[in-house]
Amino acid sequence: MELLIYFLGSVSLLLGLFIIFSNYVRQITNYRNRNNVNAKYSSMAPLVGSLFTLVGYSILPFEFSYLIFLVFVLDPDTLLAILSIPYLIKGLLE
Repeated sequence: MELLIYFLGSVSLLLGLFIIFSNYVRQITNYRNRNNVNAKYSSMAPLVGSLFTLVGYSILPFEFSYLIFLVFVLDPDTLLAILSIPYLIKGLLE
């Protein structure tokens, strides 16, 4: 049973890191193709990669560190979502 828990934690952690890496690849691809109208790919998935990474980290037997929360800042889609929250609140209050 313990092996299954470690396997699920590892898969979740690796999936989260892969999603974060894919977000960077998407950002770079969009920047390179910024002049080509038909070549843009924009599909944000905020919090998905960060949450998978956080869940995988919490399942595995690592010593807890608050530095794991930096994953919310290092993920470009999550960072854009966090930065847009004040504008969302401002728009809702108007």
